[in-house]
Amino acid sequence: MVGGGTQTFFVQAPDGTMRFLPFDFSRHRGIWFAQLRDNLHWMPISENIALTDLANWPPHRMLGSLENYSNCQNCHASQVAVALNAETQRYETEYTSLSINCESCHGPGKQHVILMNQPGHETFENIGLNSLATLSKDASLELCFRCHAIKDELQPGYIDGKPLEDYFSLKLPLLAEEQHTVDGRVIGFSYQENHLFSDCYINGSMTCVDCHSPHSLNYRDNFGKPLASRFDDGQCTGCHPSYIDSPEHTKHPMNSDGSRCVHCHMPYLQEKGVGSEIPYARSDHTIAIPRPAFDASIGLENACQKCHQNMSIDQLEAKTREWYGDLKPRNAVVQAFIDALNIRDHKTAADLLLQPDARHPIAQVRSLFVYIRRFLRAQMSNGDPVVIDKLRQLAHSTDVDLKAFSLMALHFGYGNNLDVRQFLHDQLAALGAQDFPVRRRWVLGLDYLGTQYFLNNDLQSAIVCYQKALDIQPDEYFVLLNLAQVFRQLPNISAAAECYEKLIELKPQSISLYLELSDVYLQNGQAQQARETVENGLRISPDNPDLQQQLTRIERQLSN
Repeated sequence: MVGGGTQTFFVQAPDGTMRFLPFDFSRHRGIWFAQLRDNLHWMPISENIALTDLANWPPHRMLGSLENYSNCQNCHASQVAVALNAETQRYETEYTSLSINCESCHGPGKQHVILMNQPGHETFENIGLNSLATLSKDASLELCFRCHAIKDELQPGYIDGKPLEDYFSLKLPLLAEEQHTVDGRVIGFSYQENHLFSDCYINGSMTCVDCHSPHSLNYRDNFGKPLASRFDDGQCTGCHPSYIDSPEHTKHPMNSDGSRCVHCHMPYLQEKGVGSEIPYARSDHTIAIPRPAFDASIGLENACQKCHQNMSIDQLEAKTREWYGDLKPRNAVVQAFIDALNIRDHKTAADLLLQPDARHPIAQVRSLFVYIRRFLRAQMSNGDPVVIDKLRQLAHSTDVDLKAFSLMALHFGYGNNLDVRQFLHDQLAALGAQDFPVRRRWVLGLDYLGTQYFLNNDLQSAIVCYQKALDIQPDEYFVLLNLAQVFRQLPNISAAAECYEKLIELKPQSISLYLELSDVYLQNGQAQQARETVENGLRISPDNPDLQQQLTRIERQLSN
């Protein structure tokens, strides 16, 4: 099986959003399948599966991006935009196409259309579209990662042509869940962002379009020459010409499957997150060296196993060593990450996990997150100067994710240190155009850490995290909402009420806030304030049945 080959369907919901239906079609097997709620695996639809067994029933995942909704972001349509119509109180979903069009990659094309409709346009030097062929390595990758990457939304409203880093973070998902093996291969379900772990990218110039033709969607070499198929060695030999027709390197007969570069270095691996019933394999974009014993130790089917299933792992490892001797060392950041897995001493772990001089941003961010989870605590009283210095150096990174999360780590663990506070102040003042993307990542990271403390019933640490997040973005709605819930659970009713009052200032149309604030007042025996709150909500939505029922309950309580 090659590639994905599944078809997804959407339907318009009563609120106007386009919702993902809880079943897909597999072209490879010619059957319908669904994702199960209990393990998220894909299973063929049968009479043994009920609607209530499905992860996406009732339909909740929507096309486009919208706060408070599970969504498919911007990936399944061109120029998709979702907005609430204030008059109808329904969402309106607009898109140009459900396929990928020119503006998906090139950005706004209005000026191009105007110019191309003018006489003599054949001679124009400026055609109204920026050339993508001259993009830097990272800018070229960012173009494809708009869709071909797991990413977390920073704010809604992304449209093709806007700066991706202002709207999405590629590395924030690693804080909540490990997406990759120690060396970058896909663990559960992911896309092609593990390209960022490939040595061809880290120490080379490899971009997506070195192999993929963006217009024909066929394959090409890094000089733009069309190739016969996705298995053509030309994808690799453009950069590695010494391996052309080289059985000395492949150890397999020429033109055999085993001699193909991609069969050894980019094997198609079934994504474990979807189970094994529905074929869904993607080529490994880390472009790894086959290491049979190591690959087996991290739960991967090795490239050698795909052909030589009659051989044991020990036999495959021995043959690999016989052919190639000592294999190329792993990237230093990746090897240090592996070495740190069982380290309990924070100083040794810091030396391994916090490497400011490395050039491997995604691995550095992952290592930073592991250090935060294992060794940092909210508002630590003592700060190790070596660790603080490493974090300060990491905060000077040109990678926006690494910069933001290093600043967050300093704030999270050592925010009471006066020198650290001054450093954070100076860094914030110098952000310039990166102010929003850095602050937003910083705040979402602290919000996640606060929520983990909340879930573990460490309410004081949760409060510290949420309040630190509000130091960076004082009007952050969801942080305020989380903080209000912590205060309610303590309980600290006055602090909870203060949070809800500010939330209502931020979103006066959100009826649920009036209900929650009135509940807070009732919890504290303040029925009169609860009634005033509900009456304020009814001025916004006079016919809201929940508010009307709440007012009836409050008036009954006041009359007793």
